[in-house]
Amino acid sequence: MTAAESLLELRKNNNLSQEEFAEKLMITRQAVSRWETGETVPNTDTLKIISETFGISVNSLLGSAQNTKPDSKSRYGLSNEILLKFRDLIVNDNGFNMDKVQGCYYDEDTADGVFIRNHYKQILQAVARWHGAFWENNAVFAQIGLDWRYESKENLLVHISAMEKDFKKYRKNEESGKIPAVWEFEERRFENHITPDQLDCFANAIDRLKSQYVELTETRFQPGHNITIIHGDMHPGTVWVSKTGKNDVRFDGLQAVRIGLPTEDLAMLIALHIEPDRQKALPLLDFYYRLISENAEDYSYETFMSDYKIAIMENMFFTVRLINRGIFDFKMRDKAIRAFESFVLNKLEN
Repeated sequence: MTAAESLLELRKNNNLSQEEFAEKLMITRQAVSRWETGETVPNTDTLKIISETFGISVNSLLGSAQNTKPDSKSRYGLSNEILLKFRDLIVNDNGFNMDKVQGCYYDEDTADGVFIRNHYKQILQAVARWHGAFWENNAVFAQIGLDWRYESKENLLVHISAMEKDFKKYRKNEESGKIPAVWEFEERRFENHITPDQLDCFANAIDRLKSQYVELTETRFQPGHNITIIHGDMHPGTVWVSKTGKNDVRFDGLQAVRIGLPTEDLAMLIALHIEPDRQKALPLLDFYYRLISENAEDYSYETFMSDYKIAIMENMFFTVRLINRGIFDFKMRDKAIRAFESFVLNKLEN
């Protein structure tokens, strides 16, 4: 049995649609489709998540294709034509300098941490180059396909309802004391100090998404207006900065590449990690906006900020899904809440 057949059988044995399977793994439906057609193979980290989620060994998932390398040239499921557009922005074997620093050190008091913080603008320049290369590119959109959630208002409401269900499960566990007060992981300590008002932020976000996000299916996603190809999971760990030459910036972890709002990548990178507070984040966002405006002439700053707020609200529930899976990253959750309070509710930092 091939890896594609194993993954298809696993999904069907659990009575899951591709959308539901993707939701459990926090990936896109297109990624699942590519696995099941044999176009791509999940990367090592994703295979581990599937193994843990469904209680099946990695070898069983890979079947007779276990020697297939997830990081082969076709691992992203994208045509060579598309890859050529951003080949100098992805980590591969084409000579990216080995003396490089991973973005995950952004919050550490180390030389690497200082280096990453000093290169935020270079990172945002690379993000803007990526987004600009695919801005309103209908030819590329046709190859990748619109994510199922944007195919209709009804689908996006289903997606939001799933987020709401995740939150209700989390809130019940939080209020019943099932969520730990402290979580220690890899020598890091995460403390849980959430308040009732902060929990209410999630319910507030759901209401806003239902009224503000859903309408974008017809005004933005379906006509391909002011959208692009996004990384889909642009946390600092997917960012690498070379320490030599021109401080090149590259990205990896492209399994969630899809059509989306440019701010979805920015919210994951900035709101949930680098800087959630409005006053401190605005210089970074404004810098990115000046760059992307060179490719997006009719993308107003007002629309950009509205998109960023929507992206913050959707990304808030990513943190909830992690907690429901036993990954108690309270720091990321609290940053998401702070970004919501700061950008959406206009609350000043205490």
